[in-house]
Amino acid sequence: MSERMPRRRAGAGAVLAAVLVACAVAGCTAPVEEPPDTVFVTPTPPGGGSETEGTDTAPDELEATAADLAFVEAMVAHHDQAVELAELAPDRAADGELIDLASRMRAAQAAEADAMRSWLDRRRTRELPTDDHGHEAMRGEISRSTLDKAAELDGAAFDELFIAAMVPHHRGAVEMAEARLAEVGDPAVARWARAIATSQSLEIDRMLEIEARLAQD
Repeated sequence: MSERMPRRRAGAGAVLAAVLVACAVAGCTAPVEEPPDTVFVTPTPPGGGSETEGTDTAPDELEATAADLAFVEAMVAHHDQAVELAELAPDRAADGELIDLASRMRAAQAAEADAMRSWLDRRRTRELPTDDHGHEAMRGEISRSTLDKAAELDGAAFDELFIAAMVPHHRGAVEMAEARLAEVGDPAVARWARAIATSQSLEIDRMLEIEARLAQD
């Protein structure tokens, strides 16, 4: 009997150790619940993030290419259109979910446009690169007549026009971002383009869901 007891203790210790290791790996914590609502986060402006960490290059000194400049300039104008249309929603839209989404769009894209203007202003003090890129075409542009018409509509008619105009507008932004990602340039601007493509794709999905729901009402 005296020879068997140590073996049992050793076996129990091994089992306990295995349990502790497995618990440490798994974290032994309750799963974190996801927030009930989708939150659209403003992408980090160029100059922040891991691309510049651990280097001697200051964020504002990263070389910007003509593709970077054309993309940012075009996206400022693109965002301004979205903000103008989204600002009408609180007073004119009928659907509560659409009003909430439009408010998020307005806040995020107004902040992005301001950050982009600051980025451009810092680079206008230097010699800007030039090549055959010229000015980036604005894809999914909302016409002036559409914006003027939206300012005169209320209720369901406004909701319908908002989605009909904003979905292709967002798709245009995604196309512009993907075109920039195909170019070589400042990795910080590429990160910005990637974030815009992701966030606006999510918003497209949300608008299409709202459109489908409204069609059933």
